[in-house]
Amino acid sequence: MNDRLTGALRQTFEQLADDGGPPSGLARAALAGARRRRRAQVGASVGLALCAVLAAGLAVGGDRGAPVASGPGDSVVVAYSGIRDVEVEDGSPAFNYSMLLDQKTGTYRRVPFRTVIPSPDGERVLVGIGDNSADHPTRLGIMDRATGVVRWMPDGPVAGFPGDANDGAWSPDGRQILFRFLQDTGPSGAVLVDTETLSGKVVQLPYLSVADIGMAWTPDSNGFAVTLADSPTEASAYTARGVQFFGLDGRARRTLAMPDPDLSARPVFSPGGQLALSGPFSGGQNLSIVVVDPDTGAVRARIALAEPAIVVGWADEGHLVVDTYGTRKARQLQVVDLTGAVTRRMAWPDGFIGGEVFIGPAAGLPRSADRLTF
Repeated sequence: MNDRLTGALRQTFEQLADDGGPPSGLARAALAGARRRRRAQVGASVGLALCAVLAAGLAVGGDRGAPVASGPGDSVVVAYSGIRDVEVEDGSPAFNYSMLLDQKTGTYRRVPFRTVIPSPDGERVLVGIGDNSADHPTRLGIMDRATGVVRWMPDGPVAGFPGDANDGAWSPDGRQILFRFLQDTGPSGAVLVDTETLSGKVVQLPYLSVADIGMAWTPDSNGFAVTLADSPTEASAYTARGVQFFGLDGRARRTLAMPDPDLSARPVFSPGGQLALSGPFSGGQNLSIVVVDPDTGAVRARIALAEPAIVVGWADEGHLVVDTYGTRKARQLQVVDLTGAVTRRMAWPDGFIGGEVFIGPAAGLPRSADRLTF
């Protein structure tokens, strides 16, 4: 079992335990999805559906769950990715959908993709469909926001890609997308895809283990970093060993010492170069964040939250955005400063089950969207 699936399962069952059990039909849906994922991981035609959904927008608020933000703010959720469709009994990711923010109208539009990850400039979106099964093979592509046209990536450059790849990460300059790639046989690695040509190359990373947690681009787009972590068994917590920096050729550059072994989540860089380390990655424990100098490892700030959460990203150089994912209370996005004070809160929209969020600048939104910002 890979690190993403292990963490997702742990989080899911912890949340169900705290919330008093699953909603009706979810158990059957989860079993159906699990059977499908065991065969492998929405390759259906989505062109006509995309045209239909792009024709109508949705304001997230009112009956859908009005955000409790103190906007207007400088940041906004630009995408809700991988939302569970409760109208479909099968819980496979093949039937998930996503919501994209329309900058012109300030409303969210439903799109038939199980993954949407906007580019840094917001003009393109990495999209994904499928669950890597025979019925719904995984496909990845880049959608132009202005036209809605998707350019699909060809299969390759290695057997199993993109089926066995995790969700990608845009480089800060928008020129490449990085995918963690765990092969059934052979060394672990990454796939780098050129966003113009859609050509890809494999970067072998034999130093990494299955337990090592997600990748993050360095702010200069010239490399990436991985949190090295061990989890002896699926029931045990992750223990972080350090942060390994790699060049785009796969060569290890250096390792940053970890100030706390519980900080096993994905490293998160600010545009200005600060590095946020956080954890625990799973287990329902309260979130701790340590902000360090990425060159020396010197600790700049320590933040302790009063509930479990994950770091979504940086709102600015003095604030982080975290997702509480609803293990103890209603799910929220929170903006916290480097002292740990919560400065803004954003309620999770009603009816949105699962999924993750991507944040971006709120500049250019109409005033009607102030309630969405934080």
